[in-house]
Amino acid sequence: MSTGDRPASLPHDLPDALPDGRNEEPAVLLLQRARRLLDLVAALTNERDLPSGGMTLDLRSADDSLRAAARLVVRRIARRECETDDAAGTKLAVVLLQLGDARAALKDAELARRSATVSAVQEGLQRLRSAGSVDQLAGLVPQVVHELGFHRVLLSRLHGSRWIARSAFAPDDAVLADAMVRVGAASPGRLDSGWPEGDVVRRRTPVLVPDAQGNPRVHPQLKTLTGSRDYISAPLIAGGEVVGLLHVDRSARARPLADHDRDLLGLFAEGLGFVFERTVCQEQLIGLKRRLEEQARSVSDLMDGYLDADLLGPPIGPQVGSTVGSAAGPRPAPPFPVSGPLATLTRRELEVLWHLADGESNHQIGARLFISAGTVKTHVKHLLNKLGAANRAEAV
Repeated sequence: MSTGDRPASLPHDLPDALPDGRNEEPAVLLLQRARRLLDLVAALTNERDLPSGGMTLDLRSADDSLRAAARLVVRRIARRECETDDAAGTKLAVVLLQLGDARAALKDAELARRSATVSAVQEGLQRLRSAGSVDQLAGLVPQVVHELGFHRVLLSRLHGSRWIARSAFAPDDAVLADAMVRVGAASPGRLDSGWPEGDVVRRRTPVLVPDAQGNPRVHPQLKTLTGSRDYISAPLIAGGEVVGLLHVDRSARARPLADHDRDLLGLFAEGLGFVFERTVCQEQLIGLKRRLEEQARSVSDLMDGYLDADLLGPPIGPQVGSTVGSAAGPRPAPPFPVSGPLATLTRRELEVLWHLADGESNHQIGARLFISAGTVKTHVKHLLNKLGAANRAEAV
């Protein structure tokens, strides 16, 4: 509102009225105006318990302070302490209106922030659902959490009464991220009662630790390495159990972490637990499918070996005057004794190898042994594996 647009009753030393709830304004400007209003109320009422402009405010704490200021102004007006000073009474009345406008604008900003937060969480979880394995998922989590507005991120797994670093992210500092994992794995954190992470696991809720450097129960090596001013830890719950922890902090130049940051990380961690459950289930199903396929191949090979077995034994040779075993018949098995690597081959595999030495194809070998070309192919694969040969020529 410009000076020319001011109502006649609006004192010129008051800040411009904040926009109503229908207008959007950057949060930083809303907080600046909130500080100006709080300082003005403190000056008009001689009440010094209200936050001053030098104190840090976020949207939620600013709204709480403005509400307290409004109650104070209402009490002063109701007590008619300024009846003898019309100017002071007018100022209090105008400030009360401005406090209402400021709170409405802050509410709109808070709702917009929460809406954006939910969208960011949904988008992050959607990205993580594309992970094909638990290892891949664990590697992606810190980067996605960082994009929610946090600085450094550490993902840890639980083992007994300790938490062990698993993966980490530090913007533009891969060396620091690796060091966080190395230190957090070499010196696991404690989950004892009274320690921040112990409270997270026991209560299954995220915890904001405001003074990390001054807290003797914060992981000593990690807080020295990162220099964290404050941090949040949230539980990762899968299958009804706490299986891991998320740690986040902000750089020293950024605003301190607040309750709504804790709630944001808790919301994300809750969804992440379901993503982990889904990924574990998917990975187990893939492993089960692979084992079933291997078992099916083993059964098929066993059946092929049974069907190919020569139940009547090897030929005993032609009788005098007999035409059996002529040149038109299959070549007999090798007459020399089998030893060395060949001793691992079955009789049928030896026969296939014998015909491979003659340069015969799978179809030709199958015709001579009265088996299918597919079965010959299976025997060739087995004998190559047993002999450690890369191909048919090397096996020969």
